[in-house]
Amino acid sequence: MMGALDELMPMPVVVTPDNGMLPLAGFALSGMTPRLDAAFVRLGATLEKRFGQQFSVSGDAAAPNISIEIEHPGSGVPMPDMDESYSLHVTSAGVRLVAKEEVGALRALQTLAQLLRPAGEGDGTWTLPLVTIEDRPRFVWRGMLLDVSRHFMQVNDVMRLLDGMELAKLNVLHFHLANDQGFRVECETFPNLHLLGSEGDYYTKDEMRGLIAAAADRGIRIVPEFCLPGHSVAWQVAYPGLSAINPPPQKVGEMRGSFSSPIDPTQEATYAFIDGFLAEMAELFPDPYFHTGGDEVNPTAWKENAEISSFMEEKGFAQASDLQAYFTGRYAELVASHGKIAVGWEEILHADVDENVILHLWKDGIYPPGLARHPILVSWNYYLDLQQPAHWLYARDPHDFRITDDADAADLNVLGAEMANWAESLNGDNLDVRTWPRAAAVAERFWSARAYCDGAGAASLYRRLAVMSGLLSAAGLTHLSHVEEAMAALYAEADAGVLAAFAAVIEPAAYPFLRRRRLILERLLPRLFSTPDVERYSDVRRFVDQLAAESDMGRQFMADVSAFATIKCGSGAAALAHQLDDWQDLSKWVRHVTERNVDLRKENIGQVANGLAVVARIGSIALEVLRRGETLSPLRGWWLKRRLRAYAYEIFYLDVDVVERVIRSLRKPDALNRHNIAIVPGVAHLLKQACGEEA
Repeated sequence: MMGALDELMPMPVVVTPDNGMLPLAGFALSGMTPRLDAAFVRLGATLEKRFGQQFSVSGDAAAPNISIEIEHPGSGVPMPDMDESYSLHVTSAGVRLVAKEEVGALRALQTLAQLLRPAGEGDGTWTLPLVTIEDRPRFVWRGMLLDVSRHFMQVNDVMRLLDGMELAKLNVLHFHLANDQGFRVECETFPNLHLLGSEGDYYTKDEMRGLIAAAADRGIRIVPEFCLPGHSVAWQVAYPGLSAINPPPQKVGEMRGSFSSPIDPTQEATYAFIDGFLAEMAELFPDPYFHTGGDEVNPTAWKENAEISSFMEEKGFAQASDLQAYFTGRYAELVASHGKIAVGWEEILHADVDENVILHLWKDGIYPPGLARHPILVSWNYYLDLQQPAHWLYARDPHDFRITDDADAADLNVLGAEMANWAESLNGDNLDVRTWPRAAAVAERFWSARAYCDGAGAASLYRRLAVMSGLLSAAGLTHLSHVEEAMAALYAEADAGVLAAFAAVIEPAAYPFLRRRRLILERLLPRLFSTPDVERYSDVRRFVDQLAAESDMGRQFMADVSAFATIKCGSGAAALAHQLDDWQDLSKWVRHVTERNVDLRKENIGQVANGLAVVARIGSIALEVLRRGETLSPLRGWWLKRRLRAYAYEIFYLDVDVVERVIRSLRKPDALNRHNIAIVPGVAHLLKQACGEEA
């Protein structure tokens, strides 16, 4: 495949190219529906912005150049059993789009959006490559979790996310609407939930209906999550009688220990409350699935409550997990009584939990045989807030988890997967830059064949992501423009251009890494020093909060170093030397700017800038040695490696060694733990070559 066909993302199941192109002055359509009309309008606007050329669309044309054939037409709310398959036939006579359902036609339209190119220089003509495409998704559930509890996001922010999801062929928005920090949707049955539990930021029911309708127009389901029994401080502030502690929490977000206190699962009044709440929410949200949460329940309050302890003894519950299973079972029964199917995080796995409840995996990766009883949803390896690069995320497959009895995950009932956007350091302003284009890589892993993703897809990932990134930007997403705009807004007296150039080579450290580091300090040092504040949530007004998770410049530098290591090209060496000199000069400018800005000084950005200079200087020394055809002496090589090690970082991963890696970081200044200098891997590669360790 060549050109646009080779750049498709997600890659269709079968692509059969033909010779030639189909010229078009626009789309003259037949077989349209109101939902497809709106989709073509969005397509036209995106293409016009992307290419600067008008794209005309006319429906019910007498002489159509694109015919749409839908076997079972209808524009209802998307459901889990929707058929998203489609075929596209582009011939010299026109385009024929065939789908069993309207949602399949919507998916085909996104493929067309990636294939269309202007034919000339702004003359209004377009071309499509002649091709036959047969396509269908690998998984029926391909989702994105959006946490709007920790930081509320406006309707327009969610709409942008839906637009990006449509382009990437994602089909579920998992809406995390309630947590300790806020309850985010209007509830008429129990109005204190949104009046007292939201601090004023919530979606009205009319706004939520509008989002559900907009999602449906894009072939996207909305699955709500109302997490219980833990992560429920907002519920307890609104209705103190639900709480397992006395006195109950007094303010939204109140923490007593590492995790918040749960509700009381022993009171019948609790279940009557949940039943009344579910009656209203089941009517508001049309999707048959309802996420009940169930993760990170802190059992301390249950153990310290005499009445709860007595209840556990009466029921024969030996552990807090038994009490949680009791609650989960009753919550799931109530969900079912309102015509919904319960979903819960992996902590609810227990012999007493009904096998029809969907288990949502997120942290362990290795599970007992009991998991096989349940339908499975996977978010393990797909937490966008861990700031892993696109290639790392793309390399992980939804079937990569393990069962302790060696059962093959591919043989289990894996419905699909979701990536997660937790909002400890995320709000509507930086949502796009922290999500895209990485999410498009994960979306392909959810849609396309595993063999493709493991092979040709991985090899061409970044080339195709660059194309997708441009399309996302044309659709109105702000990931490409955010950084410089944010720098100008946050640091009004500083040079936004200099800060944006600096931001291009700095990456954010993962939030959980920083939190664990602070928790360790909190527990190790209180007798020697004052206890530091545990940073749980950012105000999203810091330099680090505006950074893209992955530095394209750092990645390209590594690629250039690798190419130089292979061919030892003189021009390549000169380009690398120029780049390293530029970064040393940039460091000086950033330190100059920082010295004159109190906010940047508070964040110790000057320390990070100095680190960039040190790292770039080490790279320059190593490169100069290589250009002379020499190697560093053992002593000097050891010294430079030691200096570089102070700035080394790892891709954050929730594995068994995480605590050990966090402890190793304690000797690094906080600013260097918060910011990763993205050229470090490339410089480390140069240094190894200069030490004679790599050919």
